[in-house]
Amino acid sequence: MTDTQPTDLRAAARELHDAGLCVLPIKADGTKKPAVAWMDYKVERTTPEQHDGWFGGDRPRGIAVVYGKVSSNVELIEFEGVAIREGLLDEATEIMEAAGPQIAEAWRTILNGWVTESPSGGRHYRVRVEGGDVPGNTRLASRLAREDEYTEADRQRLRERPNTRIVQVLVETRGEGGYGLVEPSGGTVHATGRPYVRLAGGPGTIPVLDADTMAAIRDHCRMLDQLPQPEAPRTAPRPAPPRADGSLRPGDDFEARADWSDILSGIFKPLYTRGNVTYWGWADGVGGAKATTGRDEHDRLYVFTTSSDFQAEVPYSKFGAYALLNHRGDHKAAAKELARNHYGSRHLTAVGVPRPAPTPEPPDTEEAPAEDDQEEPEPQDGEREGFDYAGTFDLPATVRTPYDYRVTGRGIEVLSTSGDNWIRVTFAPLVITATFEDPEGDQYVELSWIDRSLAGRPRRISRIVSRETAKRGRKLIETLGAAGLPAVEGDARAVEKWLAEFEAANFGRIPSEQLARWLGWQDDGTFVSSPEDGIKVDTPFEEQRGPARAHARKGTLDGWRATVAELANFPVPRVAVAAALAAPLLKPLGLNSFTLDISSRSTKGKTTALQVALSVWADPSEHASAMSNWRTTLYAIEKRLNLVRGLVTVFDETMAVTDDTLIDEVLYQLPMNHGKARSGGAFGNMLPWETILLSSGERPALSFTTSQGAAARILGTTIAPFGDGGGAVAAAAREGVLANHGHAGPEFIQYILSGLAQPNGREALKQRHRALVEEFRGGGDMTNRRAPMVAVLALAETLACGRGLLPYEPLSFDVWRGLFTAHNPTDNRPDMALDVLREYVAGHAHELFTATRKAMNEKPPYAGWLGVLGTDKESGAAEVALLPERVRKILAEADYSLDAVVGSWIDAGYLKTLKSQRPAHLVPRRFDGARAKCLAFTPEGMPFGDQDEAA
Repeated sequence: MTDTQPTDLRAAARELHDAGLCVLPIKADGTKKPAVAWMDYKVERTTPEQHDGWFGGDRPRGIAVVYGKVSSNVELIEFEGVAIREGLLDEATEIMEAAGPQIAEAWRTILNGWVTESPSGGRHYRVRVEGGDVPGNTRLASRLAREDEYTEADRQRLRERPNTRIVQVLVETRGEGGYGLVEPSGGTVHATGRPYVRLAGGPGTIPVLDADTMAAIRDHCRMLDQLPQPEAPRTAPRPAPPRADGSLRPGDDFEARADWSDILSGIFKPLYTRGNVTYWGWADGVGGAKATTGRDEHDRLYVFTTSSDFQAEVPYSKFGAYALLNHRGDHKAAAKELARNHYGSRHLTAVGVPRPAPTPEPPDTEEAPAEDDQEEPEPQDGEREGFDYAGTFDLPATVRTPYDYRVTGRGIEVLSTSGDNWIRVTFAPLVITATFEDPEGDQYVELSWIDRSLAGRPRRISRIVSRETAKRGRKLIETLGAAGLPAVEGDARAVEKWLAEFEAANFGRIPSEQLARWLGWQDDGTFVSSPEDGIKVDTPFEEQRGPARAHARKGTLDGWRATVAELANFPVPRVAVAAALAAPLLKPLGLNSFTLDISSRSTKGKTTALQVALSVWADPSEHASAMSNWRTTLYAIEKRLNLVRGLVTVFDETMAVTDDTLIDEVLYQLPMNHGKARSGGAFGNMLPWETILLSSGERPALSFTTSQGAAARILGTTIAPFGDGGGAVAAAAREGVLANHGHAGPEFIQYILSGLAQPNGREALKQRHRALVEEFRGGGDMTNRRAPMVAVLALAETLACGRGLLPYEPLSFDVWRGLFTAHNPTDNRPDMALDVLREYVAGHAHELFTATRKAMNEKPPYAGWLGVLGTDKESGAAEVALLPERVRKILAEADYSLDAVVGSWIDAGYLKTLKSQRPAHLVPRRFDGARAKCLAFTPEGMPFGDQDEAA
């Protein structure tokens, strides 16, 4: 929950002071320097009187907070904008989650406390530290700056001192004696001209952590550091020159073939891998991450704890670590032991090429261990270099290279027909790491390769393609070229042959798995609710991968149930939860997708209601990708909808849309269960989906559409989700679902699947739905058309309550009717059409026939009579009766259809009806000597003055 951001500096200063913080004014010249001498304010808090003087008037300034003891021990953690863009915040979150429940919970508390976005796109998080002092400003993670990041001052430094390292800070703190700018600073305060923006919480929601926990948070953030550290010969021996005969030293061979999990066995165990970086924790599972490997191109080990045999934050090579752990750092003894274990002396010259005679080697003068002092077995002619498929691609150790091929770190080569030389196939290792079959029986393969395009840092890239594509080299290179496939079109035939040979040589060894291309109902009747279900999910679009990963579990089902139990007295959030559970019922019931819109001009929990609903299936937090925003493109929305077949989709804040026609198009296309047809058969043509779309905003979604039938495809409510006094409940609900999500949906679908598996299970489900449809039918066409949508929501809630997933009684039928009646306030089009008609009548009253005009023998107007102004017999008020064809023409000119709105007018009591008439709403009226059927409006539908006023 985000506290309202003050719009003026004086109000901001008051808010900060009330939270116990020390406030400073900042110059508006882009330097971010204090506008006053501030050394005294490191120990003495500024006063409201000073704030009045600094921030009064129209003088442009920024505002900042001094951190440390003077501000009640508050500390700032800052992720720079470049760190956010490079994914380090997500990486930090994974590190914290792996560190155990205490650190994970503390980190979640920080992420959901007071959060500010800086002008560069960075994130500022604040913590109040208890039981210890706040350290001074501390750099936690950094890397070497890229050339395109150099400032002019950096370039000058390099001209003066070419060996200077230019460092890009990624994560740092502002602590004792430091300060940082806060919202609403903007304009010329920052060099970019962009403002500081509050993303969550506020000064009154700063989380409190004990000093030990905060120290652990800082230590875990240090694992993000990418700055190269100097290597010592005893921990990472420098490689000796290559031998003339092409053979390997034991240490070099060990470096290429050994796996860190074998070296560190019994001390550390791998916790998880992100990109190329593997995080390691104690082998007994106590505590979180203590070391990393793979962060640099040399795959060094960095240990961050001081409780092991390794020096903290010093890079270790595999050979250096092996020597330390097994030979107390004696590299010569380690090399001899490796030679006895068949490391080293493997021949590397090409097959078929004569091997040069051995020549005496010069003495090794480096400080590195003298590995050549040991005795080694003679190399065998014809022995080819092996490749570590297990360590590089996580393939079984039994996977082997096909005959006549060799694989090295430089790529794949095939032996020429003459056997005299090697011919390059790819520029880097490329293999099949898995095969898949989807529910339709279509087959796919996962191709993986090593990419070194990012500053030389190797990383594994994997992509899934159809088997047809893998068998057609040119199509494969065209498909994966943008992803960095290490091959060119001229090698297309050689690449497709290599892949075929590799798969044939390793039949039965390459893992084979089931594949899903979307979440939800699969074509074989199974249901995939999350990538954690044990089925590989590979989406056809890159943009879908983040939302797919966000469908994950966290916390417990009991924790989630305890959270939603507090919603028992709030129908709107409950309806949103019911919609999330109803989404998988669309397919077995044969219903089309539809929209549930929650709109109101208040700020009372619309987004929170959507987050609670989304938590049924996915992570509803702002930093996850499951929750989308209307500020996007139509094609991007279609891709997002295409991810699901029976799960809910959420789009928040209609007011963020940049083009009103986008919402109009989505509301029109959604019930068709597929996207737009695009010319030329473009990829992405008519993308399919099955979903219930949850939308929120200050404006109803219907107010964006010109589609006459849209109201029948949308359920909308303008009731504030948490009312006037539910702020605390909303805040608790948000915190609860952030900590517990992704459990209820999978549990519910298992219940549905078990029911469908019973004899006549599908028909029984349909029968229950039909009974509810009849319950919610009404007298109007609009109500009847909405009844199936209301019924599926009510059915989902009833089933979930009966199963015990929802810890409250189902909503009564009267509540459902009250929320979604035919003239619901979100049905703006009938009311707006009536407003158009009222305005026309008010401006053309002279076209209404009256008794006065009859007495004066007035002639009809040029366009003919619009209708007749008479008297309502029951109330005595003026009655306006209009000719239907004139009404039809008036509405058509304003892009409304009479047929689309007349049913709602009847339901709302705006039109009089006579049962004896067909149709009942065309009532006969006599005027100007003739009798005509008219639309006779009630005083509520068309209020008017008396007849004399009209005359």
